[in-house]
Amino acid sequence: MTLKPLADTGPPVACLYRVLVAAEDFAILDEEGEARQPAALPPLNVLLQAASKVDRKQALWWHRHMKEIDTGLRPGHMVPRPGYDPDATTLAQRYKAKSEELAAAGFDVKPRALEDKRLAWKRANENPLVLLLDGRKGRAPKPGGRTDPRVIALLHEAVAMRARESGGTIDSYYETVQGLIDARYKKELEDPEERRRLTLPKSIFYKRMDELGLSDKVRGTTRQRASQASKPPAPYTPSFALLPGQLMQMDTTPLHVRALGDDGEVISAEATGLIDVATRTLSSIMIVPAIPGEAGPGGPRVGGRATKAFDLVLTLAQCFSPMVTRPGWSPLTAAAVSALPFADLRAADPRLTEATAARPVIHPRAIVVDQGSPYVSEHFRSVCDFLGITLRFARKDTPTDKPLGERFFPTLADRFSQHIPGWTGRSHQVRGRGIDRQPLRTINELQELAEEWVALEYQQTPHGGLRSPFLPGRVLSPNEMYDHMVALTGYRPRPLSPSDCRHLLVPVWVKVTDKGIKIENRTYQDPRGRLRALAGLLSGFAERGDKWQATYNPYRPEVAWLYDHRGQGDWIRCQFIHAHLLTNPWTQYMWQERHLMESEAGRPVDEAALAVAMRERRTRSRKGPGRRAGPIIPFQGLPLNAEDATPADPYANLPEVDLDTIQAFPSLPIRGRDVPPAPAPAARLPADTPAPAEGPDPYAGLADIDLDTITAFPEPTFGHNPRTDSAEPTPQGAPGPAAAPRTAPGADDPASTPPE
Repeated sequence: MTLKPLADTGPPVACLYRVLVAAEDFAILDEEGEARQPAALPPLNVLLQAASKVDRKQALWWHRHMKEIDTGLRPGHMVPRPGYDPDATTLAQRYKAKSEELAAAGFDVKPRALEDKRLAWKRANENPLVLLLDGRKGRAPKPGGRTDPRVIALLHEAVAMRARESGGTIDSYYETVQGLIDARYKKELEDPEERRRLTLPKSIFYKRMDELGLSDKVRGTTRQRASQASKPPAPYTPSFALLPGQLMQMDTTPLHVRALGDDGEVISAEATGLIDVATRTLSSIMIVPAIPGEAGPGGPRVGGRATKAFDLVLTLAQCFSPMVTRPGWSPLTAAAVSALPFADLRAADPRLTEATAARPVIHPRAIVVDQGSPYVSEHFRSVCDFLGITLRFARKDTPTDKPLGERFFPTLADRFSQHIPGWTGRSHQVRGRGIDRQPLRTINELQELAEEWVALEYQQTPHGGLRSPFLPGRVLSPNEMYDHMVALTGYRPRPLSPSDCRHLLVPVWVKVTDKGIKIENRTYQDPRGRLRALAGLLSGFAERGDKWQATYNPYRPEVAWLYDHRGQGDWIRCQFIHAHLLTNPWTQYMWQERHLMESEAGRPVDEAALAVAMRERRTRSRKGPGRRAGPIIPFQGLPLNAEDATPADPYANLPEVDLDTIQAFPSLPIRGRDVPPAPAPAARLPADTPAPAEGPDPYAGLADIDLDTITAFPEPTFGHNPRTDSAEPTPQGAPGPAAAPRTAPGADDPASTPPE
């Protein structure tokens, strides 16, 4: 350090600080130039009463040695011992003599250590208790011990290199470290001394991995190891803001709560939160369903549902309007009974009423977000530009860029999610059983519960990171911190007009035809007929294909808005032409789901049919599953057709026949071919023609025959038939000769057959 004389009589003097304060005539002067007297300590016997008996004895032992080094006289003696006379020795000589004396007594204390003890003893006004303090005990141990720091750095590098790989044993990491040493310090290893320093025995490797905490990282899951590797090196830059809304942080995470979807099925949920850095206020929160989709053939995943860019826009919109209490909420959720300056805020913003919840309205100016697809979308970025919000993108895999957003979600899980039926825990290892059979809530009910929790608990609970310069000893809640800051910055309401809200909706570019405009396979038309004037016209936006700008709300797609920039800049309200068929609430995602089902079934997609099908689906969803009427079919695995195809049996459905019960019917006593043909039908005679005389009946002597019982014999395959031999061959597919009816036994015998 450099000392400058007060009278400017000489040049500055450079000296060591420890030499200066150790000088005999060193003193601190007051304003009058007099030496300040140190505060007097109580008597030694009173001072030592605070220590134990053992510490008191050791403190007095050191105190006697320090007195002898400092004055040359041991307490209780009048003559200095040899080697301690202050007139004949210096402090350095007395340090050395005392070190030799203690070494002879079995205490190895270096002269430099004695000097440090004496200086600490003098700075404490010769308080002997400071001689008991061992600075080595409070000193943090050096990581890595005597291992070369270069090897320690390679241990961390090897663990970070394999953070996203499949897990392995610690032995494999030893091989990785050895490979890094050989590749990184190839030239240094040629020197024997450097080789000795860089050599890492396997036993020391295991010890250092345990001391540095790397063994636990290696045994963790891939997700845990990747999260640890993504952390930037310390120290971290704290999030800092002086004004409400000056800087906010926004993030999305799974809610770890099972819920009921629109169709009554059990689904997951995601939560998006917006945290104000200055006041730690949760300015907005939104819960949306999370449903995994299916990969379409050659296209994106279909049927899924998660946080979209429009959900982030709705989260931003909450920051511009007060939150209203719901029926059934606690009276303490009202802003009028909270720490917020409700009277002053109500005078500035007439939207605040007695039903306003205890969450302040904070307009964001800058937001830190990650690089997820909803945050980098064109819709979200254009809305932020429209609202005057600056987006700051965090680095990839760097959660420390938005620590408040990351820390909020464990708080949400501990203080809200785990108290909701359907809580699944933070991982599969701690997930309970029968979660889907609990009384689950819908997404709308979860959103309402979350808003009540924000107004009642989160905003009114003291936060460890909130302190006021006027009350440094008191921990403040987010509402109390906002009360302190709004008094300095003021509050100005900024309500969103209906025209502003239309700019926040999902944008689409459409063509105007005689039928109207078409959005997502739905036709919209203006009941007032203003679209007819734009039918067939070009918008003038060549980069958009000369289409017109339109917006719609995917959660309420009954209405779409077309912006007429060529006229007066008005919005034309267009209504879905089949909206009258949908009496129940419906969303864009329900429409897409039904459209996908119709497309997969191969049926033509019709807007009216889709609307009716969606209405029937909502009706079935409200009724719930009915009671099973039959037995449950057991699960037999996926169908696997390993059998050959067999022809259909024509007699499969006939009843079984007992052959013993079959009786034979009587047959004709003549050949079937000898039966004379049936006479031709007689001509119609006049009504007055007399009936002919009846002759004898040629079949009078025959028995009654049931013609339905006459069966035909197959064609004979032996012998000579003069009738068939002389006949023309029957072409393929033509009916063959009529089979002879079955005759009585012996009918074919020539002896019993009359001559022709």
